[in-house]
Amino acid sequence: MQIEDGKTYRARNGNKVGPVRAGQDGTYFWLGRSYTKAGNYNSDGEAHPFDLVEEWKDDRPAADAAPTENILQFFAYDHLPPTLKEISRPFGVMADSMTKTLPRNPERTVALRKLLEAKDAAVRAFISK
Repeated sequence: MQIEDGKTYRARNGNKVGPVRAGQDGTYFWLGRSYTKAGNYNSDGEAHPFDLVEEWKDDRPAADAAPTENILQFFAYDHLPPTLKEISRPFGVMADSMTKTLPRNPERTVALRKLLEAKDAAVRAFISK
């Protein structure tokens, strides 16, 4: 099995892991854990409960999928003029990554809200006279 960016897997211990994110060095990450391209938690080749053993198959119907974050609408940037788009894009990418990698809880909501405040401040700094 080869790990792919954005996919979710079942660990040897049965837990759901992901979606995993590709790192620049060929490793994959999820909640502070790193994995090899083959899904090994440890690169020593020894079996570990966190090893990824298969792609996660969700038994729930698609209608039960997690709701989207309402705040994400404020990170949209495709409609902006080119200069503002370049300022806003990194914040939108980060917000999307946060909703895909962090568990849904009050702290994630606070993190998204503060990221939105930072994006708004960056835009205001650019257009300030």
